[in-house]
Amino acid sequence: MKNSKINYVLGFLLIAFFFLGTQLSFAQKDGDDIILGKYRVIHSQILDEDRLLFVHLPREYEDTQLDYPVLYILYVDIYNYFADAAIITEKLGGTGEIPPVIIIGVANTNRYRDLLPVKARGRSEGGGADNFLRFLEKELIPHIDKTYRTKNFRILAGPQAAAVFSLYALITKPGLFNAVLSENPFMNPENTEFLYPRAEEFFKKTKPLENFLYVKCEKDERPQDLEYAKRFATLLESEKPEGFRFKMEFSDSSGYFITPMPFSKGLRTLFATYKLPDDFQTSNVKDIIHYYEKLSVDYGFEVDPPSLMLTFEGDKLSQEGKAKDAIELFEYELSLYPKSLNALWRLGEIYRGMSDLERARDYYKKFLEIQDVDAVMIHSRLDQVERMIGGSAAYRIEQVINKNGIEAGLEKYREIKSDPANKLYFEESEFNALGYRLMGAGKITAAIEIFKLNMALYPESANVYDSLAEAYMNSGDTERAIKNYKKSLGLNPDNTNAIEMLKKLEKK
Repeated sequence: MKNSKINYVLGFLLIAFFFLGTQLSFAQKDGDDIILGKYRVIHSQILDEDRLLFVHLPREYEDTQLDYPVLYILYVDIYNYFADAAIITEKLGGTGEIPPVIIIGVANTNRYRDLLPVKARGRSEGGGADNFLRFLEKELIPHIDKTYRTKNFRILAGPQAAAVFSLYALITKPGLFNAVLSENPFMNPENTEFLYPRAEEFFKKTKPLENFLYVKCEKDERPQDLEYAKRFATLLESEKPEGFRFKMEFSDSSGYFITPMPFSKGLRTLFATYKLPDDFQTSNVKDIIHYYEKLSVDYGFEVDPPSLMLTFEGDKLSQEGKAKDAIELFEYELSLYPKSLNALWRLGEIYRGMSDLERARDYYKKFLEIQDVDAVMIHSRLDQVERMIGGSAAYRIEQVINKNGIEAGLEKYREIKSDPANKLYFEESEFNALGYRLMGAGKITAAIEIFKLNMALYPESANVYDSLAEAYMNSGDTERAIKNYKKSLGLNPDNTNAIEMLKKLEKK
């Protein structure tokens, strides 16, 4: 009875979500800090001061040579916005919904001075937005691009007073940031009176505009602020430049004292087509590469296929029996993500299923070099293939068959069996799996010979007769198929497969 393919597919399904996260090294000690990112300091000659930065790199950053889009967050501290952004982008990036991003949080020194185009009533600060914009363009962004592996795609997140600045940056320097996530930018009368007419003029005269804007407004904001936001939404609907994408969200109150930034909704909307569609049809790795090449044109930067999407599509190919295409896809995944546990595990499984045990062993070992803990299944597979490489008679015979044919394989069997010094072991399940591999390759005659050999080794096993019967049935020899199904049923009256097959065959 065939069981190797069933076990192979079930194995994939059981661990489909086992390695979604990055690799676990378990090198941490009791009392170690949980690290979300690093502090960095940049001196600005434009602002004539040091500026504190909060830097979060994607979990996979050190394990790849890929470049990443950058999310710049203004008005930031460790607990407001920065941690939220890190958690959300890791979740969405890890599941292939958005590209993983580098996060750069810019701490305030004088928020109203830097973030407001004009002074607000009752405040002495304000009007420094142009200077701060120069700092971003001339100092901060070049510094980040030089220090980290960045793609030419930048997102600006503007909460609180930075909401005013984010819209001001969009209409003043539209080429500086590709996308803006913002709260309501119309937060005080003076800046609204300054900003709105300039935004109106900008959107009426600017065509095309390859930018994205996401604005979140809570319905309990001041009525005049909401009114301006609604007017702005109407303006964008009527004067939307070609290529410009936007979404204005008017939501109920979040109930938080500090309103959360719309990182999740905003980024999902921005990268709505990043994840492969559920009905995507993959015939080989070129289909996926082509999809993301097209997406690169749409987004304006080179988009790397997400690791998890490659894993899932490779699983589909494996389950369709397209082992060669699946191998090519998983190897491509490793070329982008060299420490992908998903790809290493699956390549090991595919090669084990093909009885290429040396290659399977190599992939299991590479897996364990990265993660040696919480990997019982991998250790078990490695032990299994090393045992077979070292002492399996079925494995030795299969190697001869693949090289010189079934007659040479049978001769190798007789040689091993007659050698009194032989220390190789004979195992029913391994010969059974060999027979099915031969049958799957279209070598029915060879499969029958191996099943007959297995029958001679284990004459009291119902399973070997069931497998031999299936091989005869596939060869068109109904009489021998019926005979062997009956023999299997005699040894195991509960063999439902034999019962069903006999019903079909005896009707012919």
